[in-house]
Amino acid sequence: MRHWGLVALPTPLRVNMDNKISYDFTLDSCVAVDAPIGTDPETLIDQAKAKFLERIIANDVCIVFENIFDGETGVYDEDWERYSREIEDA
Repeated sequence: MRHWGLVALPTPLRVNMDNKISYDFTLDSCVAVDAPIGTDPETLIDQAKAKFLERIIANDVCIVFENIFDGETGVYDEDWERYSREIEDA
């Protein structure tokens, strides 16, 4: 029990009252960066990011929903329509 002044309140089972989860998406698009043979790809990442941003701004990317993640329970699930934190009775 938590005590607030002189009143004792039961500790809630769930602290997260907003009932939110994370929806995970991937960027399923490709960009090409021209560079000399033997260039370390790590040095091209900033150029690739800039090209991705251009494509995002132009709405020329493929964004794919992957799954949901409930940070409160630690559960990953692909079925976002039926997901619930409610415990089902067996």
